[in-house]
Amino acid sequence: MTADPPAATVDPTAGDPTIGPDARPSTGSIYDLGYRHYDGPRLGRRHVLTALLIYTLRTTYGIGRGGRAKIIPFGLAAMGVVPAVIALAILVLARQAGEAGELLEEASPLRYDSLYGAIAQLVFLFCAAQAPELLGKDQRFHVLSLYFSRALARSDYVIARVGGFAIAVLLLVLTPQAIVFFGRVLSAPDVVAELGDNLPVLPAIIGQGLLTAGLLGAIAVTVSAFTPRRAYATAAIIAVIVVPPIIAQLADEITRPELARWAVLASAQDVLSATNAWLFDVQPDSDAVISAALSPEIYLATAVGAILVLGAILVRRYQRISA
Repeated sequence: MTADPPAATVDPTAGDPTIGPDARPSTGSIYDLGYRHYDGPRLGRRHVLTALLIYTLRTTYGIGRGGRAKIIPFGLAAMGVVPAVIALAILVLARQAGEAGELLEEASPLRYDSLYGAIAQLVFLFCAAQAPELLGKDQRFHVLSLYFSRALARSDYVIARVGGFAIAVLLLVLTPQAIVFFGRVLSAPDVVAELGDNLPVLPAIIGQGLLTAGLLGAIAVTVSAFTPRRAYATAAIIAVIVVPPIIAQLADEITRPELARWAVLASAQDVLSATNAWLFDVQPDSDAVISAALSPEIYLATAVGAILVLGAILVRRYQRISA
């Protein structure tokens, strides 16, 4: 009886050149993926600030976003143009009516000095609706760290956001004035003479527009910087703008006259009403401003000082906020 031959064994490493006494070292390959060192210009901090300012302006009007984002800003802008179109229509009809039209033109309630008051509520709503859209999302989605990791100082972020939003408000405010200005000039029989008559009012138009955009824009952006919730920020902005005039009016009726005189300075609406009356040399449309009888320079200093103080508060806020 013969024994069975031993079973054949299979070496699992057989044929593998990387294992065994004759193993050869493994090799790798380097692939050229096209990576190159950047040798172009470094645009730096100023370019980043400018880009963020333009982006802020575009975002305020919903440009580059969906159609729903454009409804509120462009809707309010269109409503702000309506008083200017009405004023222009009255002007054209008055000039076609001859001498009787001159009386109609003088009696028109829509003039350079009254247009700001006619669109004031639309400007308030614009600020309350759009400012939280800018700053709230940056906090809510934690993208501040991305901004601050680039060549952008925290103060630059504040300047870009406030500046871009103020320009957006300035466009909203000056567009009706531009319609009335060019309408008056181009509809006149003597265009050159009419242009000369209307040029002196340009400093007042631009000055009041800058004060309105700067003060209301600074208020809206500052309030929005302290909460990522859009609804809370919108309600707070409306309260800050709407409540102080009521308090000033109540102070004028139930408190000492001296206290009521200075309470009017806490109301952005009354301050802007006073600067508008001063620049256009007309009677203020605010009873509280009339009762206070303060110097126009005080209202101007209050508006400029408030813009600077709110800007300092914003810078301080973003120096301390965690990215």
